[in-house]
Amino acid sequence: MIARSKVLLAAALLIGTASACSDLTGNNVTAEGAFTLQTVSNSSGTTLVPYQYVDNRGHTIFVQSDTYVLSSNGAYTEQQVYQDNGFQQVANESGSWTQSNTAVFFTPQTSDFSISPYQGTVQHNSQFNGNTRALTISINGTTAVYSD
Repeated sequence: MIARSKVLLAAALLIGTASACSDLTGNNVTAEGAFTLQTVSNSSGTTLVPYQYVDNRGHTIFVQSDTYVLSSNGAYTEQQVYQDNGFQQVANESGSWTQSNTAVFFTPQTSDFSISPYQGTVQHNSQFNGNTRALTISINGTTAVYSD
């Protein structure tokens, strides 16, 4: 009887541990994958992509797309396609990323934007195309929401 109880306890622990490690419900979401920019919010409101704004040089910037790809080896790339005063441009960034719970930390190594580290959050989201994941990054009062 004691031996059987130990076997059942060991089996229960094994099953409980396996299901806890593979649980991707709620906030236990991996950030690995590709995310495409969906919305941008700032003090003027929220807009869908593509969108445009005037930068600090007075140039009209028309953002056509922005995509993050977070690889399982801890590397990431970002590519933004935009027009600057009507001229097609591509801006790139690459570096390393780590995740702690829902927080995602980015450390750029090469960037057309800035090499300052920044962070975002990842979570399940049903706002875009059903049950997807959302990567949210806020920098200098602007919040960008990406979806996979």
